[in-house]
Amino acid sequence: MKIFSFLAALLVCNVVAKAQNVLLAEYFIDTDKGYGQNTLISLVNPLPDGKYNLNINLAGATIGYHKLYIRTKDSDGKWGNTSRRNIEVIPSASKKVISNGEYFFDNDPGFGAATPFIISPQDTVILQNFTMTVTNLSVGYHKLYLRTKDSDGSWSITARRNVEIMTPFVSVIAGAEYFFKADSGFGKVNQVAFALPASDGSFFFKIPIDKIPIGANTLYIRARDSVNNNWSITQSLTDSVVTSVRDGNWSQPGTWSNNKIPGPGTVVLLYHNVVVDIDATCKSITPYRNSAKCTVLAGKLFKIIGHK
Repeated sequence: MKIFSFLAALLVCNVVAKAQNVLLAEYFIDTDKGYGQNTLISLVNPLPDGKYNLNINLAGATIGYHKLYIRTKDSDGKWGNTSRRNIEVIPSASKKVISNGEYFFDNDPGFGAATPFIISPQDTVILQNFTMTVTNLSVGYHKLYLRTKDSDGSWSITARRNVEIMTPFVSVIAGAEYFFKADSGFGKVNQVAFALPASDGSFFFKIPIDKIPIGANTLYIRARDSVNNNWSITQSLTDSVVTSVRDGNWSQPGTWSNNKIPGPGTVVLLYHNVVVDIDATCKSITPYRNSAKCTVLAGKLFKIIGHK
């Protein structure tokens, strides 16, 4: 049902009987059926004059312009002057949603003839990512156009973006280098080459014991790409390697180069004699000197985890 809300200032137009209250109103559209024969509205809280909200039923009115007439009746049964307003009846507005879209590069094939993309979920406002196919485009700059269509079949304005198609750049990790204390510069420390280069992944390599100086406790490493030989950021693995700096007990921090007791992820190099006087764990342990010994006291557990 079509309803028109109207705020009307209604008053008694009888000059003599000014004290009379407005009790009733009636309205009609275009054609007057006569006093009291049109659509009647009882007024709440009758007053000699006042403002009232009236709901006008437009169910029988055609789309377009019309004339609305309103008049009131007082408590003495007398009708006032008939007021007129111009109104327009418009079609009921239904909620429109964006249902689908399409895009094209450089040349417009026409509405509905470009490459479609799916809108999900459909709504009055959307924000979503979609994938474009650029297989047939030449390397260089192009113009991307896109537009959407609503549930009534109407197309939006065509939006444009500048895009650049570039030659695929394929780079893989071809090698690495490492050091422990002094960095001599990119490409000037211990080099490692990978048999199976890849863009990413896990790479394993062995570090000779004679490359680990006494007092070392931090391993530094960086990778090199295969195209321009660019180096990555240098990463550090603190406490990954520790060496003994004196004869002593395992439990004494001063025995070790980092002044910390080795843990399960530590590679231990022995330059001195060490006594395992507590339950201990390390990743590996290697005597750097043949004379260096590791003695485990009775009743103590010494666990070497090894490489996983």
